[in-house]
Amino acid sequence: MTVKIKKIEYLLSPRDILNDALDVFVILEDDYCSDGFGYFVEVITPQYLSIIMEKEKSAFLSPDYPCIIVSKLTDNIIRAAIESFINSDDEVRWLKLYHVIPMLTIQEINEILDRKKQEGIELDAEFGDE
Repeated sequence: MTVKIKKIEYLLSPRDILNDALDVFVILEDDYCSDGFGYFVEVITPQYLSIIMEKEKSAFLSPDYPCIIVSKLTDNIIRAAIESFINSDDEVRWLKLYHVIPMLTIQEINEILDRKKQEGIELDAEFGDE
């Protein structure tokens, strides 16, 4: 099933389509978005990433909120970029991931890692017995 975007909203309009970042609220069709639930993502241009490094006087970007990088902040490009995050067979995994990462606590992250570690141990034990 192909997921479709129902609506995209910007919290603020871009000041500069080539050099800015936007918080974007995405609502998907009803099958994936009951009760008006939507996803927040940040969309940013490469030029703005350079500005961030200049402001921080750094040669690299520190780990931060995950963002979708686009060449220009236009409706068509933003829509196409977000569609690339939802049009797959993985139940909108990438859009969900970008939305939820900033909300995860270190405890939740450690629980996920512990669960994955346990799954790896169980998998090793299963194949080790053969």
